[in-house]
Amino acid sequence: MNGKISTLGSIVVLSLALGGIAPSSALAQSDPDAWKWRGTIYLWGAGIDGTSNLPAATGGTNVSVDFDQLLRNLNLAFMGALEARKGRWGGLTDFIYLDVSGSKAGTRSLSFTGPGGNVTIPADASLNADLDLRGTIWTLAGTYTAVEKPGYELQVLGGFRLLSISTSLDWTATGNIGALPPVARAGSASASPDYWDAIIGVRGRSDLGQGKWYVPYYLDVGTGQSDLTWQGLAGIGYQFGWGDVTLVYRYLDYNLKSGEPVKDITFSGPAIGVSFRW
Repeated sequence: MNGKISTLGSIVVLSLALGGIAPSSALAQSDPDAWKWRGTIYLWGAGIDGTSNLPAATGGTNVSVDFDQLLRNLNLAFMGALEARKGRWGGLTDFIYLDVSGSKAGTRSLSFTGPGGNVTIPADASLNADLDLRGTIWTLAGTYTAVEKPGYELQVLGGFRLLSISTSLDWTATGNIGALPPVARAGSASASPDYWDAIIGVRGRSDLGQGKWYVPYYLDVGTGQSDLTWQGLAGIGYQFGWGDVTLVYRYLDYNLKSGEPVKDITFSGPAIGVSFRW
């Protein structure tokens, strides 16, 4: 089945994380020769959309899992990142792990290429599908502060990102299944590809006037084993003496090469975080 995960719904990912993607106030304040660190605890409401080629012998089947289904079937979610900086040089690492599953039953006219050739299932047949998706995304990058002045900061970054996905799909066709041979009335497919990509990007913050409000931003783009990957983040933050509180929207997109088990996948949603510096 050229199965589309057309909407794996919106899920609330309640995650405790150390987030180094969106910068808070400059870590290089005070002694420029001392190491500065930053961590954030945040909650991320993430949606997942994508297209899968599992199984590979059909004309396309939409698999849609509603919000409440995904929330009930959220097995595990963790996101963590850490940023270190000394003077203008620094680095960050970001780690994401998601484990979600869901099921869908519906009716639709399907075309299979089976052992006896092309077989059509009428529209009043029923197809039951169970999907499990496990994904790991790891980013590691070095940073350099190209612009640092009161009210504005811009860093350039370069590194790599790993996308590791494990997908499995089990399906059963029931009802008026016509001439579909028994061997094709139920089955499963799975794949566990890894994609390594080099990335470059920018990140920073811009103060709003003379107060404590500011706008954090982040953008990267990369390629390698995928055709294209990019990530963007923007929002608003407020600075306290001990750290920052931010509300941002984060978007991560992958367009993968033709013939891969997963064709494309997107993670997106708002996040609210509390940052601490030491």
